[in-house]
Amino acid sequence: MNIEIDDALMTQIGVDEKEARELLAIALYKYKRIHGSLAGKLIGVSEFDFHNLLSEKGEAVNFGVDDLVDDIKNHDL
Repeated sequence: MNIEIDDALMTQIGVDEKEARELLAIALYKYKRIHGSLAGKLIGVSEFDFHNLLSEKGEAVNFGVDDLVDDIKNHDL
């Protein structure tokens, strides 16, 4: 899937491609559409690094028993 956004608009917003991906991953995670491991894969980092990114952005880490079970099922540990 490719999402195209005009470079001039991205410059106006002040977001580069890397940060746009991070913001998308954070939003999907925040709205419980994906788990931390998948969010990390979306931006090319480990789940641990994604959780660090959340902390840097002032966002809460939502990790419960269901997340652990999903990680085990998906071999994301």
